Amino acid sequence: MTTTQTSCPSFLELADYWTSDSAPADVERIEAHVFTCDSCARLLAEAEQLRTAIGDLARSGSVHALITDAVLNQLARDGVRVRSYVLDPGETVHCAVWADDEVLVTRLRGDFANIASVDAEWRLGSGEEWGRASDLPVRKGASELVFALPASLVRNAPNVPIRLTLRATPAGSPGEKVLAEYVFDHEGALDRHSRDA
Repeated sequence: MTTTQTSCPSFLELADYWTSDSAPADVERIEAHVFTCDSCARLLAEAEQLRTAIGDLARSGSVHALITDAVLNQLARDGVRVRSYVLDPGETVHCAVWADDEVLVTRLRGDFANIASVDAEWRLGSGEEWGRASDLPVRKGASELVFALPASLVRNAPNVPIRLTLRATPAGSPGEKVLAEYVFDHEGALDRHSRDA
């Protein structure tokens, strides 16, 4: 008697399945495999623990990172309240968060080809540093970075323009350079109830 062993799905296929972004035919194939493969079942169980932890972190105001669309979609499905903005390099956006928002997401567009990681620096209108993050990984060939910040952090920011500068050392380049700058004209926190009155 011969048994046929199906190959394990790739990590990307398992990630898409985990975030409910798989095509129906792929869902059936992956589920059939996972029910017979202890290793893949264990990976999915760990992914579920990670998903729950990410949701908890978002709600607690601890998310401060580049995320993928799949993670953003999963947060939305989990009921995390997300405020979102999109900016091209050099643009300014008037922005604020509602009192009940949990995560602020900015889609930062730009030319990130040949960039493996970026450094981000936020400065208030006065020039004072407001925040910094280093060595944030960038997917190969990316033309957009999805950056998540805790809404509680943004709510407590002063109502002034905040400049975000992204820097990196492109492959084959001798030194670090500015990739793009974006300006958030921060208008504070908004209360839905006071606007209705």
